[in-house]
Amino acid sequence: MANTDIEKLIKRRMEKAKSFLGTYMNDNASLNRLIRKKELNPEQYELAVILAIEDYNLTAPVTTVNLADWPANGLKLLLQGASIQFLIMAGVLQSRNRLNYSAGGVSVAVSDKANEYQSWLQWFVNDYETKKMNYKKFMNINNALDGDGSNSEYNSLYGYYW
Repeated sequence: MANTDIEKLIKRRMEKAKSFLGTYMNDNASLNRLIRKKELNPEQYELAVILAIEDYNLTAPVTTVNLADWPANGLKLLLQGASIQFLIMAGVLQSRNRLNYSAGGVSVAVSDKANEYQSWLQWFVNDYETKKMNYKKFMNINNALDGDGSNSEYNSLYGYYW
């Protein structure tokens, strides 16, 4: 069975999103001098993108956006949301594999980056949540003016329609 045009578009955009995410997070084997490979695998990249879209959709007002109709000017929002998921996955792995040992007077810490990941995660979350909420408010107001937005009790104050 042949893929529909929408399925092809989603697949193409997913590949592009995964590539952009790797570039955005500098997850490159040549840059990861200690592990000499990418930190996350392609399935984890895809999961990060899917979870970012799901987070966007579950934030009020609830939407059903996918990669085929993701806002053209929303690439940074998508990358920041996916980066949050990336840092969560990589940070959990760092925490789980943390090992400190000492031998012959030399102390070594393996996978000891969880705190740094948490610091970056906090910055991404703060910036992302602010941008996401502002964008959703703007889109809802814009759509409400066109008659497609989510209504609220605040759209009519003192007899005036906003």
